[in-house]
Amino acid sequence: MTALFRFVGALALGLMVTFAGQAQTPFAPAIVVNDDVVTFYDLEQRRALYRAFGMPPAILEDQVVADLTDEALMRQESRRIGILVGERELQAGYNAFAQQRGLSGDQLTAQLTRAGIDPGTLRDQIEAQLGWRDAMQARFTSRARPNERDIEEAMMIDATGISREVLLAEIAIPYAERGEARTNELITQIYEDVRNGGDFRAAAREFSRAQTARNGGEIGWVATGDLPGPMRAEIDLIDAGGVTRPIPITRGVSLLAVLDERRVPTRNSGLVTISYVRATFPIDGGEAAARTAATEARRRLDGCADMTARADEFGPGSGRFGPEPLSSVNPALFSVLATAQLGQISQPVRIGDSISLIALCSRDVSLDADQRQQVQNQIFADRVSAFADGYLQELRRDAVIDVR
Repeated sequence: MTALFRFVGALALGLMVTFAGQAQTPFAPAIVVNDDVVTFYDLEQRRALYRAFGMPPAILEDQVVADLTDEALMRQESRRIGILVGERELQAGYNAFAQQRGLSGDQLTAQLTRAGIDPGTLRDQIEAQLGWRDAMQARFTSRARPNERDIEEAMMIDATGISREVLLAEIAIPYAERGEARTNELITQIYEDVRNGGDFRAAAREFSRAQTARNGGEIGWVATGDLPGPMRAEIDLIDAGGVTRPIPITRGVSLLAVLDERRVPTRNSGLVTISYVRATFPIDGGEAAARTAATEARRRLDGCADMTARADEFGPGSGRFGPEPLSSVNPALFSVLATAQLGQISQPVRIGDSISLIALCSRDVSLDADQRQQVQNQIFADRVSAFADGYLQELRRDAVIDVR
């Protein structure tokens, strides 16, 4: 009996040790997404990767869980429709990621390895995203492909729009001076200080190693459309007076502050040719009287042809103009003409020393083959991205996700 008791006790103890060891092993399940497992090792490696890329600690943990969960769903959908990312495609994606950071694929691998990060965690992420991209293109191509009217309308919207320019300042800190880990800690501390009222310009003078440091980090006015993708994504999230989260740059990390902003006509306005007619009402007798006269005239007038025929009845500067590039139009008229509907007469608007009525008579977009292809590709990519975001939400909603 005693021997049997000892045997059973030893067996129970062995099982307890086995189960405890399983609970603590890095390769135990941390998240189960449908039937796919994300291990504790996967979580820790992704945390390390995001820390190395300068992700703020406040959002890091939630982002790691969300991304690994989404990537599991992406792989499942890719497998379901038979999408397989080949080694050559995966390596090309990995090399492209490295090049964005000013490195070769081998150099990136070496950096990750020195930081104690398994390069496989980045490759896994890239593989999931490439498979998802191919799967979503296969699923939504017929719905996302634009026709000629879509292309012209998109180009018209772009060409007649207003773009955002920002007055930027930067803090750029290379990894070489303090090492990657300490540099990321420093930039995160600066970020938190500035968000809580700290002086960005003073921090730039002290810590930045860019040539702009002596000027408080000020870069100058920059169109947001000219910024690299990661920077533009951050800048688009903030208004004047705001500061971005840390942004990885070549061999370092940076912060950007938006000191001021302004809206300007898009440079693509030169691709649009317009003609218009204008009727002016001088304000010599007072602005109210001129506005009343313009309002009454607007009720009587019937579009471009009528305004053109009766131009002599109105004040100086009245008449028909164009065809001419939209980009050459007086800036005071641009905002009216850029948003005008063909043939419709505008509401009375003050421009200079008169009240004006303006009607857009013609508008044409001139695109060569390369420009048209670029617009078509952008529309297609934007639509696939939008469809994919919605579909991923559906997959999340229907999935069985167990976070342990």
